[in-house]
Amino acid sequence: MVRNSDIRLEFNLFADIWTTYKSLLPVGLRDDEAYWDKAVKDTSAIMDKYPGQLAKDLALAILGDLERRCVEIEDQNAGF
Repeated sequence: MVRNSDIRLEFNLFADIWTTYKSLLPVGLRDDEAYWDKAVKDTSAIMDKYPGQLAKDLALAILGDLERRCVEIEDQNAGF
C-alpha cells in the first residue's frame, strides 16, 4: 500500500525534476563546459536529495535528453 508520505515525496521529486530540466533549457553546446558542469551538478543534487532508483533514472534521463538535443542542434548547424 502506498502511504501519503510516499506520494508527497514522489510529487516533490517530479516537481524538482521538472524545475531542473526547465532550468537547463535551452541546451548548451558540447564544448560549453560551464553548462554541462551545471547540468551534472543539478542532476546529482536531485539524486542526493532523493535517494532511490526512480530519482536516479529521472536524473539520467534528463542528461540523456539534453545530450541528444545537443547532438541534434550541432548536426543541424553542420547541415546534416
